[in-house]
Amino acid sequence: MELSVEEKWKLAKTERRKSSAVAAESGARERRPRRAAGCSFARRCASLVKEQRARFYIMRRCVVMLICWREMA
Repeated sequence: MELSVEEKWKLAKTERRKSSAVAAESGARERRPRRAAGCSFARRCASLVKEQRARFYIMRRCVVMLICWREMA
């Protein structure tokens, strides 16, 4: 059974949540200083922005390709 892109994305998202829950249970977050948590938040936001920008780029390329293909047909 092959997963669609959307299902893979949801699966990866749930895996990230599970790994962060395990880290929280082990007390790893309590040992970190306050500033480190802020840095990780900024890093997380930056990675999400980068991921969304990549998705938007791919969607834009697909739309352009479909429009060009439609005009040629």
